[in-house]
Amino acid sequence: MLWPFELHRSYHRRNDIHARFRGQQQGGISTPAEAPGIFIFTGHGAGHVGYQDAFEADGSFRYTGQGQLGDMRMISGNRAIRDHVQNGKDLLLFQQTKKGGPVRFEGLYVCGGWEIEQQPDMDGQPRQAIVFTLVPQNGLSIEAENLATEAPADLPFVELKRRALEAATSPGETSPRIAMVNVRVRSRAVRDYVLARAAGVCESCQNPAPFLTGTGQPYLEAHHIHKLSDGGPDHPASVAALCPNCHRQAHFGADQVILNNELIERVRQLEK
Repeated sequence: MLWPFELHRSYHRRNDIHARFRGQQQGGISTPAEAPGIFIFTGHGAGHVGYQDAFEADGSFRYTGQGQLGDMRMISGNRAIRDHVQNGKDLLLFQQTKKGGPVRFEGLYVCGGWEIEQQPDMDGQPRQAIVFTLVPQNGLSIEAENLATEAPADLPFVELKRRALEAATSPGETSPRIAMVNVRVRSRAVRDYVLARAAGVCESCQNPAPFLTGTGQPYLEAHHIHKLSDGGPDHPASVAALCPNCHRQAHFGADQVILNNELIERVRQLEK
């Protein structure tokens, strides 16, 4: 999915987001049924509901889940955030700086985990709140410049696949520090398996990798079929190993929509 939002640009929530992609127009978590994304809004209701959202020094974002009264439960929008990777949904974060004003796009994020924290509810009563650790995708690139020149994990193919599928499952309750580490480990697991699955052949044009890397590995790049950027853990059925030409074409070619749709079907067949 090529999202039409520019980083740090402001948008009208109803006209620019919901009119095009639908989803709930009120509240902090919007889950449009037909779009491959979940829209998260921070700043919404923050003074009277008691939410304590915050950007951390390491780049992660602490996001308080859904639920205004009593203890929060892992249902509805909260469950959608937790399960977004295995459901093939992007997390798009928007910040509202003033009531009724525009929302600013803060980027694509990955849920690294969550924990229970005591916060006041809408009536000021203490309750158990779900607080997610969201990790920015732009710090998790599995593009060639970062990882393709490294040797993949020296493990049997079956074990690589097991680890990749495990990486796509929903994260559990964990501390923010561990959540950051887990996301990076999960991202590497998916990358290693996808490159092994390709066995040195581009999964788009079906030609051999154009050259070998310094570690003797066929040079292919991991491409997130559904995403604007190539970052963060994803389900193996949503990631393809491409030669550099096909990778650029998948992002910038005039036929990028057709190419990505073909990749979806091809990878689906491989993952049967």
